[in-house]
Amino acid sequence: MILPSLFNCSNDMALAANVRQYLPPKRIQQMEADLADLARVWEDTPMAGPWGWSLATKQRYRQMGVPVDVLPSDEWLTELRRLSSRKFAWFYLKQLLGTLKDVNLLGWNMRYLDRMPTAWSDDGEWNLEKKMRKKGNAADLYIFKSPWSSSGRGVLVGSWDDAHTRTRVGGFLSSQGGFVADRFYADKVLDFAMEFFIHADHSAEFLGYSVFHAGDSGAYGYNFVESQEELLRRIDVDEAMLQRLIAYHRENLSKTAYHGPVGIDMLKTSDGSIHPCLEINFRMNMGILALLLYEQYGSGATVALTPECEHGFQALVDNGRLMIVFRS
Repeated sequence: MILPSLFNCSNDMALAANVRQYLPPKRIQQMEADLADLARVWEDTPMAGPWGWSLATKQRYRQMGVPVDVLPSDEWLTELRRLSSRKFAWFYLKQLLGTLKDVNLLGWNMRYLDRMPTAWSDDGEWNLEKKMRKKGNAADLYIFKSPWSSSGRGVLVGSWDDAHTRTRVGGFLSSQGGFVADRFYADKVLDFAMEFFIHADHSAEFLGYSVFHAGDSGAYGYNFVESQEELLRRIDVDEAMLQRLIAYHRENLSKTAYHGPVGIDMLKTSDGSIHPCLEINFRMNMGILALLLYEQYGSGATVALTPECEHGFQALVDNGRLMIVFRS
Protein backbone atom coordinates (compact mmCIF):
# COMPACT_ATOMS: atom_id res chain seq x y z
CA MET A 1 0.00 0.00 0.00
CA ILE A 2 1.34 3.44 -0.99
CA LEU A 3 0.75 5.92 1.79
CA PRO A 4 -0.65 9.36 0.99
CA SER A 5 2.07 11.98 1.21
CA LEU A 6 1.94 14.53 4.02
CA PHE A 7 3.74 17.82 4.58
CA ASN A 8 4.07 17.42 8.35
CA CYS A 9 6.98 19.82 8.89
CA SER A 10 6.37 19.74 12.66
CA ASN A 11 7.72 16.21 12.78
CA ASP A 12 11.07 17.10 14.39
CA MET A 13 9.13 18.80 17.17
CA ALA A 14 6.94 15.70 17.46
CA LEU A 15 10.09 13.57 17.79
CA ALA A 16 11.20 15.76 20.68
CA ALA A 17 7.81 15.42 22.39
CA ASN A 18 7.73 11.65 21.70
CA VAL A 19 3.96 11.31 22.17
CA ARG A 20 1.20 9.96 19.91
CA GLN A 21 -1.08 12.97 20.28
CA TYR A 22 1.11 15.94 19.41
CA LEU A 23 -0.28 19.40 18.66
CA PRO A 24 2.28 21.79 17.16
CA PRO A 25 2.22 25.56 17.80
CA LYS A 26 -0.53 27.44 15.93
CA ARG A 27 1.91 29.06 13.48
CA ILE A 28 3.27 25.63 12.50
CA GLN A 29 -0.28 24.25 12.20
CA GLN A 30 -1.03 27.09 9.79
CA MET A 31 2.14 26.37 7.81
CA GLU A 32 1.23 22.71 7.42
CA ALA A 33 -2.30 23.60 6.32
CA ASP A 34 -1.24 26.35 3.88
CA LEU A 35 1.52 24.20 2.34
CA ALA A 36 -0.33 20.87 2.24
CA ASP A 37 -0.13 20.78 -1.58
CA LEU A 38 3.67 20.73 -1.35
CA ALA A 39 3.39 16.98 -0.71
CA ARG A 40 2.41 16.53 -4.36
CA VAL A 41 6.05 17.12 -5.32
CA TRP A 42 7.15 13.74 -3.90
CA GLU A 43 3.80 11.90 -4.01
CA ASP A 44 4.59 9.81 -7.10
CA THR A 45 8.21 9.05 -6.23
CA PRO A 46 9.95 6.38 -4.12
CA MET A 47 9.84 8.99 -1.30
CA ALA A 48 6.02 8.93 -1.17
CA GLY A 49 4.71 9.18 2.38
CA PRO A 50 5.12 11.73 5.16
CA TRP A 51 7.70 14.49 5.44
CA GLY A 52 8.95 12.65 8.53
CA TRP A 53 8.04 9.75 10.82
CA SER A 54 7.25 9.86 14.54
CA LEU A 55 4.74 8.33 16.91
CA ALA A 56 2.45 11.26 16.10
CA THR A 57 2.76 10.65 12.35
CA LYS A 58 1.88 6.98 12.82
CA GLN A 59 -1.16 7.95 14.88
CA ARG A 60 -2.26 10.40 12.19
CA TYR A 61 -2.18 7.67 9.55
CA ARG A 62 -4.12 5.33 11.83
CA GLN A 63 -6.78 8.02 12.22
CA MET A 64 -6.90 8.23 8.41
CA GLY A 65 -7.79 4.53 8.35
CA VAL A 66 -4.42 3.15 7.22
CA PRO A 67 -4.04 -0.45 8.47
CA VAL A 68 -1.52 -0.75 11.30
CA ASP A 69 0.33 -3.61 9.58
CA VAL A 70 1.56 -1.28 6.81
CA LEU A 71 2.85 1.32 9.26
CA PRO A 72 6.28 1.23 10.95
CA SER A 73 6.54 -0.44 14.33
CA ASP A 74 6.98 1.54 17.53
CA GLU A 75 10.42 -0.05 17.90
CA TRP A 76 11.47 1.25 14.46
CA LEU A 77 10.20 4.72 15.38
CA THR A 78 12.16 4.64 18.64
CA GLU A 79 15.33 3.90 16.68
CA LEU A 80 14.50 6.61 14.15
CA ARG A 81 14.12 9.12 17.00
CA ARG A 82 17.62 8.20 18.20
CA LEU A 83 19.08 8.56 14.71
CA SER A 84 17.33 11.91 14.22
CA SER A 85 18.93 13.41 17.33
CA ARG A 86 21.84 15.79 16.92
CA LYS A 87 23.57 13.61 19.50
CA PHE A 88 23.72 10.86 16.88
CA ALA A 89 24.97 13.35 14.26
CA TRP A 90 27.78 14.34 16.66
CA PHE A 91 28.73 10.68 17.18
CA TYR A 92 28.54 10.05 13.42
CA LEU A 93 30.80 13.07 12.79
CA LYS A 94 33.39 11.85 15.30
CA GLN A 95 33.56 8.49 13.55
CA LEU A 96 33.79 10.15 10.12
CA LEU A 97 36.64 12.48 11.10
CA GLY A 98 38.52 9.64 12.77
CA THR A 99 38.22 7.53 9.61
CA LEU A 100 38.91 10.03 6.84
CA LYS A 101 41.56 12.09 8.68
CA ASP A 102 41.74 15.09 6.36
CA VAL A 103 43.03 18.51 7.40
CA ASN A 104 40.40 20.19 5.21
CA LEU A 105 37.54 18.69 7.22
CA LEU A 106 36.09 20.70 10.10
CA GLY A 107 34.04 19.61 13.09
CA TRP A 108 36.57 18.57 15.71
CA ASN A 109 35.21 21.28 17.99
CA MET A 110 31.68 19.90 18.09
CA ARG A 111 30.57 18.46 21.46
CA TYR A 112 27.43 16.90 22.92
CA LEU A 113 26.76 17.58 26.61
CA ASP A 114 24.10 16.21 28.94
CA ARG A 115 24.85 18.69 31.72
CA MET A 116 25.97 22.28 32.00
CA PRO A 117 29.77 22.65 32.05
CA THR A 118 31.29 23.77 35.35
CA ALA A 119 33.73 26.66 35.74
CA TRP A 120 37.29 25.70 34.77
CA SER A 121 39.01 28.11 37.15
CA ASP A 122 38.57 31.33 39.10
CA ASP A 123 38.65 33.38 35.90
CA GLY A 124 35.27 31.90 34.99
CA GLU A 125 36.24 30.14 31.77
CA TRP A 126 33.98 27.24 30.90
CA ASN A 127 35.32 23.73 30.84
CA LEU A 128 34.00 23.13 27.33
CA GLU A 129 35.31 26.45 26.06
CA LYS A 130 38.78 25.54 27.36
CA LYS A 131 38.67 22.28 25.44
CA MET A 132 37.48 23.99 22.30
CA ARG A 133 40.20 26.64 22.51
CA LYS A 134 42.76 23.84 22.73
CA LYS A 135 41.53 22.81 19.29
CA GLY A 136 42.44 26.23 17.93
CA ASN A 137 39.14 28.09 18.18
CA ALA A 138 39.76 31.69 19.28
CA ALA A 139 36.27 33.00 18.49
CA ASP A 140 33.99 34.25 21.24
CA LEU A 141 30.80 32.92 19.66
CA TYR A 142 29.48 29.38 19.66
CA ILE A 143 26.40 27.73 18.24
CA PHE A 144 24.20 25.66 20.55
CA LYS A 145 21.52 23.25 19.34
CA SER A 146 18.87 21.20 21.08
CA PRO A 147 18.81 17.50 20.13
CA TRP A 148 15.61 17.73 18.07
CA SER A 149 14.52 20.80 16.09
CA SER A 150 14.57 22.09 12.52
CA SER A 151 14.75 25.25 10.38
CA GLY A 152 16.53 27.27 13.03
CA ARG A 153 14.25 26.40 15.94
CA GLY A 154 16.19 25.15 18.94
CA VAL A 155 19.37 26.85 17.70
CA LEU A 156 21.20 29.64 19.49
CA VAL A 157 24.35 31.63 18.69
CA GLY A 158 26.00 33.15 21.76
CA SER A 159 28.97 33.18 24.12
CA TRP A 160 29.50 31.08 27.22
CA ASP A 161 29.67 34.07 29.55
CA ASP A 162 26.30 35.48 28.45
CA ALA A 163 23.46 34.99 30.94
CA HIS A 164 20.80 34.70 28.21
CA THR A 165 22.81 31.99 26.48
CA ARG A 166 23.17 30.00 29.69
CA THR A 167 19.43 30.29 30.33
CA ARG A 168 18.53 29.07 26.83
CA VAL A 169 21.04 26.23 26.96
CA GLY A 170 19.67 25.28 30.37
CA GLY A 171 16.27 25.08 28.70
CA PHE A 172 17.64 22.62 26.14
CA LEU A 173 18.92 20.50 29.01
CA SER A 174 15.66 20.52 30.96
CA SER A 175 13.39 19.92 27.96
CA GLN A 176 15.46 17.51 25.86
CA GLY A 177 18.23 16.25 28.14
CA GLY A 178 21.25 17.69 26.37
CA PHE A 179 22.64 19.98 23.68
CA VAL A 180 25.26 20.19 20.96
CA ALA A 181 27.88 22.97 21.03
CA ASP A 182 30.18 23.89 18.17
CA ARG A 183 32.25 26.89 17.18
CA PHE A 184 30.31 29.53 15.27
CA TYR A 185 31.63 29.52 11.71
CA ALA A 186 31.75 33.26 11.02
CA ASP A 187 33.87 32.47 7.95
CA LYS A 188 31.11 30.36 6.35
CA VAL A 189 30.65 31.11 2.66
CA LEU A 190 28.26 28.33 1.57
CA ASP A 191 25.60 25.97 2.89
CA PHE A 192 25.18 22.72 1.03
CA ALA A 193 24.07 19.14 1.57
CA MET A 194 24.34 15.62 0.26
CA GLU A 195 21.02 13.90 -0.39
CA PHE A 196 20.47 10.14 -0.18
CA PHE A 197 17.72 7.55 -0.33
CA ILE A 198 18.05 4.36 1.71
CA HIS A 199 16.09 1.57 0.06
CA ALA A 200 14.19 -1.19 1.85
CA ASP A 201 17.18 -3.52 1.34
CA HIS A 202 19.28 -0.82 3.14
CA SER A 203 21.36 0.06 0.10
CA ALA A 204 22.04 3.81 0.18
CA GLU A 205 21.67 5.70 -3.11
CA PHE A 206 23.27 9.12 -3.59
CA LEU A 207 20.61 11.39 -5.10
CA GLY A 208 22.73 14.49 -5.57
CA TYR A 209 23.98 17.71 -4.02
CA SER A 210 21.80 20.57 -2.85
CA VAL A 211 22.89 24.15 -2.19
CA PHE A 212 20.86 26.36 0.11
CA HIS A 213 20.98 29.54 2.11
CA ALA A 214 20.43 29.62 5.88
CA GLY A 215 20.79 32.45 8.37
CA ASP A 216 23.34 32.49 11.17
CA SER A 217 20.83 30.80 13.49
CA GLY A 218 20.03 28.11 10.92
CA ALA A 219 16.71 29.60 9.75
CA TYR A 220 15.92 28.33 6.25
CA GLY A 221 16.11 30.82 3.38
CA TYR A 222 15.99 29.06 0.01
CA ASN A 223 17.40 26.24 -2.14
CA PHE A 224 18.81 26.62 -5.62
CA VAL A 225 16.88 24.61 -8.21
CA GLU A 226 19.69 23.89 -10.65
CA SER A 227 21.54 21.05 -12.37
CA GLN A 228 24.17 19.07 -10.52
CA GLU A 229 26.84 20.66 -12.71
CA GLU A 230 25.68 24.14 -11.70
CA LEU A 231 25.51 23.16 -8.02
CA LEU A 232 29.01 21.67 -8.10
CA ARG A 233 30.30 24.94 -9.54
CA ARG A 234 28.73 26.74 -6.58
CA ILE A 235 30.23 24.26 -4.09
CA ASP A 236 33.70 24.56 -5.71
CA VAL A 237 35.71 22.26 -3.46
CA ASP A 238 37.93 19.26 -4.15
CA GLU A 239 35.65 16.78 -5.89
CA ALA A 240 37.81 13.84 -4.82
CA MET A 241 37.04 14.72 -1.19
CA LEU A 242 33.33 14.94 -1.99
CA GLN A 243 33.46 11.48 -3.55
CA ARG A 244 35.20 10.10 -0.45
CA LEU A 245 32.43 11.56 1.70
CA ILE A 246 29.72 10.12 -0.54
CA ALA A 247 31.31 6.66 -0.31
CA TYR A 248 31.59 6.97 3.47
CA HIS A 249 27.95 8.04 3.84
CA ARG A 250 26.65 5.31 1.54
CA GLU A 251 28.49 2.65 3.53
CA ASN A 252 27.50 3.91 6.96
CA LEU A 253 23.93 5.04 6.28
CA SER A 254 23.24 1.55 4.94
CA LYS A 255 24.09 0.15 8.38
CA THR A 256 21.18 1.93 10.06
CA ALA A 257 17.72 0.44 10.56
CA TYR A 258 16.17 3.38 8.69
CA HIS A 259 14.97 3.42 5.11
CA GLY A 260 13.76 6.53 3.30
CA PRO A 261 15.13 9.95 2.32
CA VAL A 262 18.17 11.41 4.13
CA GLY A 263 19.95 14.75 3.91
CA ILE A 264 23.34 15.57 5.47
CA ASP A 265 23.87 19.31 5.97
CA MET A 266 27.37 20.70 5.44
CA LEU A 267 29.12 24.05 5.09
CA LYS A 268 32.17 25.53 3.37
CA THR A 269 34.43 28.19 4.87
CA SER A 270 36.40 30.92 3.14
CA ASP A 271 39.62 28.85 3.05
CA GLY A 272 37.87 25.98 1.24
CA SER A 273 37.50 23.73 4.28
CA ILE A 274 34.20 21.89 4.75
CA HIS A 275 32.22 20.75 7.75
CA PRO A 276 31.02 17.31 6.57
CA CYS A 277 28.13 16.73 8.99
CA LEU A 278 26.39 19.59 10.78
CA GLU A 279 23.31 17.44 11.17
CA ILE A 280 21.53 14.50 9.53
CA ASN A 281 17.89 14.75 8.48
CA PHE A 282 16.38 11.27 8.38
CA ARG A 283 13.32 12.53 6.50
CA MET A 284 12.22 14.41 3.41
CA ASN A 285 13.84 17.85 3.15
CA MET A 286 13.96 20.95 0.97
CA GLY A 287 17.14 19.78 -0.74
CA ILE A 288 15.48 16.67 -2.12
CA LEU A 289 12.46 18.77 -3.12
CA ALA A 290 14.85 21.01 -5.08
CA LEU A 291 16.26 17.96 -6.89
CA LEU A 292 12.76 16.77 -7.81
CA LEU A 293 11.72 20.25 -8.92
CA TYR A 294 14.77 20.57 -11.17
CA GLU A 295 13.77 17.30 -12.87
CA GLN A 296 10.33 18.79 -13.49
CA TYR A 297 11.05 22.44 -14.31
CA GLY A 298 14.79 22.80 -15.02
CA SER A 299 16.90 25.82 -14.04
CA GLY A 300 15.59 29.35 -13.61
CA ALA A 301 11.92 28.45 -13.29
CA THR A 302 9.25 30.51 -11.57
CA VAL A 303 6.25 28.49 -10.42
CA ALA A 304 3.78 28.50 -7.52
CA LEU A 305 3.82 25.17 -5.69
CA THR A 306 0.97 25.98 -3.28
CA PRO A 307 -1.90 28.50 -3.44
CA GLU A 308 -1.08 32.10 -2.60
CA CYS A 309 -2.46 33.19 0.77
CA GLU A 310 -3.25 36.81 1.57
CA HIS A 311 -2.30 36.10 5.18
CA GLY A 312 -0.24 32.95 5.42
CA PHE A 313 2.43 30.73 3.86
CA GLN A 314 3.22 29.88 0.27
CA ALA A 315 5.84 27.61 -1.30
CA LEU A 316 7.18 28.64 -4.68
CA VAL A 317 10.14 28.56 -7.02
CA ASP A 318 11.15 32.12 -7.90
CA ASN A 319 13.80 32.49 -10.61
CA GLY A 320 15.28 29.12 -9.71
CA ARG A 321 15.08 29.50 -5.94
CA LEU A 322 12.83 27.26 -3.88
CA MET A 323 11.48 29.19 -0.88
CA ILE A 324 8.66 29.51 1.60
CA VAL A 325 7.24 33.00 2.05
CA PHE A 326 4.93 34.33 4.77
CA ARG A 327 2.53 37.20 4.25
CA SER A 328 1.18 38.74 7.44
